[in-house]
Amino acid sequence: MRMKNVFAFCAALLCSVGGLVSSHAQAIDPALAPKPLVILISLDGFKPAYLSAAETPHLYQLAQEGAQAKGLISAFPSLTFPNHVTLVTGQTPDHHGIVNNTMTDAATPQRFTLGSREAVENPLWWQEARPIWVSLRQQGKIASTLFWPGSETTIQGMRPNDWLPYNHEMTHDDRLQVLLGWLKRPTDQRPDFATLYFSDVDSAGHNAGPDSAQVRLAAQKVDQSIGKLMAALKESHLLEHTTLVVVSDHGMSLAPPDQVIQVKSLLAPFSAARWEWLGPTAGVRLNGESAKDVLGALATLSHVQCWLKQEMPKRFKFGTHRRIPDIVCLSEQGYAVSDNPTRKTPLGQHGYDPQLEDMHGLLIVHGPAIRQRQLGLVDNLEVYGLLTQLLGIEAQPNDGQGTLARQIMQP
Repeated sequence: MRMKNVFAFCAALLCSVGGLVSSHAQAIDPALAPKPLVILISLDGFKPAYLSAAETPHLYQLAQEGAQAKGLISAFPSLTFPNHVTLVTGQTPDHHGIVNNTMTDAATPQRFTLGSREAVENPLWWQEARPIWVSLRQQGKIASTLFWPGSETTIQGMRPNDWLPYNHEMTHDDRLQVLLGWLKRPTDQRPDFATLYFSDVDSAGHNAGPDSAQVRLAAQKVDQSIGKLMAALKESHLLEHTTLVVVSDHGMSLAPPDQVIQVKSLLAPFSAARWEWLGPTAGVRLNGESAKDVLGALATLSHVQCWLKQEMPKRFKFGTHRRIPDIVCLSEQGYAVSDNPTRKTPLGQHGYDPQLEDMHGLLIVHGPAIRQRQLGLVDNLEVYGLLTQLLGIEAQPNDGQGTLARQIMQP
């Protein structure tokens, strides 16, 4: 059955979340509960600093009872799509091919953007890495994705067992309703692995800035939904067999309007060159123009450093993929590149150097096989290896070192 039909059915149910929890608790046979479950939860743009006992008590409890990182270091660039794909492949964007939220590729005239349904569903963009849900299916297990970049198309011939086209307006309660619907199935049909995604904190950070009241309210809202999920899992006799891996793809930094770097006329002497990326991480496609001359023009900018892509610092692990424009520019924290003086830029931005504290994401892992530990900084390349260990599947070749699983899993 297509998941669009499942969503339509679930959305039509007129029930409260309280009733939802109760009904699903009754529907799941406790005798079937011991099948382990791993749920990967993405809280887009959630910084570790947002976590507190007072405002996010459910997440705080998970962190205290399980393993928590001081910060999760994003892959470069610290943007949404590249890092979500890194989390489920263990590969850098340079290797998995989703190098930005906006991309071009010589193989197609199509331009990839987050808002383009046609591009997001086009398999062409996604074939260079095997996400964990494909490996799970190939190894006889069940994967259900409630929103995750790449899950809406066929990758290497497969989709997740369950998936939905991304719907930004879908409420938290409806998301939980769909997820719990998948989890009520008989044990041989129930997911071994599921994903859940909330964008509220990221949206609030962009609109009002990372330290705003709106962000605090968004963090509280997300935390309440985590609490509802935990309650449903507990009443369904699933929580004690479930590992929750809570991540965020990046952090957020204040980017005041007076720190926007306008570059509209900078490339005027180079008629073929084009800005392909804008924002904290920007990029120029030369289209035959002189690299030396364009770099010379870019060197006049303040608060921005630019490199030929093949000469980027090695620590970024970035610069070989064909979808990366010829020149990549990185702004200092709080600054951003724009080529349109009339366009309002977000008050909060990400895409800065992943080593900056404001770019660090959240990592909390809680489950029966997880040690109670406080960790230092963790590279998000390590999350994939942890997931494969928890799920008992063979990992694909990846860029991680396996350090996270060794640190937090019970022997």
